[in-house]
Amino acid sequence: MPSQRVSALSLARRLTMPELAPAAGTIQETRDRVKRAYGSAVGRRRRDLVTPALILDLPAARRNIDKMAERLKTMSAGIRPHIKVHKSPELARMQVDAGAIGISTATVWEAIVMVRCGLDSIFIVNTIAGREKLAALAEIARDADVMVAVDDAQNAADIAAAARAAHSTVGVLIEIDTGMDRAGVDTPEQAVDLARRLARLDGLKLQGVTGYEGHCSLTPERDLRAQRQRTAMTLLVDTAEQIRAAGLPCPIVSAGGTATWDWTANTPGVTEIQAGSYVVMDNFHFPMAGDFEHALTVMATVISRPPDRVIVDAGNKSLGAPALTSMRGHDLTAMRFDEEHAIFVANADYPLHVGDVVELVPGYAPGTVNWYDAYHVVDGDRVVDIWPVIPRGPGHGGLIA
Repeated sequence: MPSQRVSALSLARRLTMPELAPAAGTIQETRDRVKRAYGSAVGRRRRDLVTPALILDLPAARRNIDKMAERLKTMSAGIRPHIKVHKSPELARMQVDAGAIGISTATVWEAIVMVRCGLDSIFIVNTIAGREKLAALAEIARDADVMVAVDDAQNAADIAAAARAAHSTVGVLIEIDTGMDRAGVDTPEQAVDLARRLARLDGLKLQGVTGYEGHCSLTPERDLRAQRQRTAMTLLVDTAEQIRAAGLPCPIVSAGGTATWDWTANTPGVTEIQAGSYVVMDNFHFPMAGDFEHALTVMATVISRPPDRVIVDAGNKSLGAPALTSMRGHDLTAMRFDEEHAIFVANADYPLHVGDVVELVPGYAPGTVNWYDAYHVVDGDRVVDIWPVIPRGPGHGGLIA
């Protein structure tokens, strides 16, 4: 393709990209850095990229977002999609523009990025502790509607103190353990008692309850998964009703992952779902929610070709849940994943050779995205943009500096 056509194509694609507020400081530096590092890929064919490369099929992602939005029109709950999956302000904006009522994050660092990129109505679906993180939470609550999960009275008091110091108000949702055996109070009685304590704390606004039924995602059998989902949501909705019966506010009932999103969105009393993986889809969720397309892949190159196998340059340091990874367009069984090698079973006549490029569908999207600095955003066969993945890893990357 001539360079003038590449530039025109690139410009046309960018004109359809989501508009974000100007990002300052560390976030803009990250955007500039990935553009410098990967910007030369814009206009290339996807098969010509340096591998491993993280690929986002933009039209497929748009179709997934639109499909979810359209299906939710017939259901009682809204969607506050979880962006821990893609860690992309651009994708988050696309979801909000399609009708999402806000976004969910896993960490305060993710929330900071979203607020600084102009997004609002953010729920940190996690309990947060630590002086610096609570101070950062309270700071962004001055600029946006921010909520966080709580399950401990002292932790709530610490959040309230941070909010008062920052002259802000932080929304709180009481986390209920609906069967995942992770964070959350265990009974409606405990939730009511905690709600009473929260209602007395200046700096906090009691917004409702949350109860992620993530354990259902680990249940591949559909009937058993549905049974466990019903049990989990019965507890969550009953808890919300008991809080209201005690004369306390509980407008939000938040739950729902990709594996159970439609059941939960249709559960009376649930006001919003947090599904996130649907936007890119992976092989873990696909058997349970196969209505959505694989918009996320990893390009890899064949680097060795023994008579009985094909070896590519994307191993378990390039793919989340590698054992569930598949090779698009090739019905090959994965033999093993080492750090920088994926090994697939193939006979000597199989038409793959050293230097050939293949596309891998990740086993688990969040664990895949977290390995990369940037998405190569593609439309058809061409890279049309580079989007940063921010933040990633366990640290804040300077976001509180």
